[in-house]
Amino acid sequence: MNATVGDLMTEHVFAAREDTGYKDLAAFMRRHHVSALPVVDAENRVLGIVSTADLLTKLADPDSEEGYMAEPFRERLDRIKSSGAVVRDLMTAPAVTITADAEPRETAALMRDRGVKRLPVVDGEGRLVGIVSRADLLRVYEVPDDELQRMVDREIVHGMFGLDDVETAVRRGVVTLTGDVPQRSDIPRLAHAVRAVEGVVRADCRLSYRHDDLMALESVVQR
Repeated sequence: MNATVGDLMTEHVFAAREDTGYKDLAAFMRRHHVSALPVVDAENRVLGIVSTADLLTKLADPDSEEGYMAEPFRERLDRIKSSGAVVRDLMTAPAVTITADAEPRETAALMRDRGVKRLPVVDGEGRLVGIVSRADLLRVYEVPDDELQRMVDREIVHGMFGLDDVETAVRRGVVTLTGDVPQRSDIPRLAHAVRAVEGVVRADCRLSYRHDDLMALESVVQR
């Protein structure tokens, strides 16, 4: 069974309140060696994220000048942060979050698309329950080869497709499929299902087929 974010996340999470002062926050993050913190309200609902990059804006520009009318958004945001004294002025809001029942692939895609290294994990009310990082998601590839082989055999080859003439071998996460399938179209479908199993690095299909159903389909399309 595939893991969820709840299986991979860190449950004990440091968080900041929006009225935390700049110096207190900087000292806390340095002391605990954290590079970002979710910001929560009194009910533990996630309001935003504050990072060391946000704090360094002040160090880089301690005497920011007043902005101008056509000031680019990025420069205006940096200027506002460089003059901030509490977390609410420094944080990025709203925060990008994920729920504990989300799939790792979905979460990885969200991190990639939004350009973030970690996500606060929230419940249905938006309350903080954990945090998941890129490194946490990579734990899905720690499944031993023999366990991965049993999973592919049981859930995909025999369970989903009901194939008795296909054998699997797994080495370093690469699944090799050999044998015979009823239809040519079974091959790409089987490969897709195997690649979707968490922990699989690649699927190599070395399969033959008894009936070329795709050729018949191609003939119909050409007509």
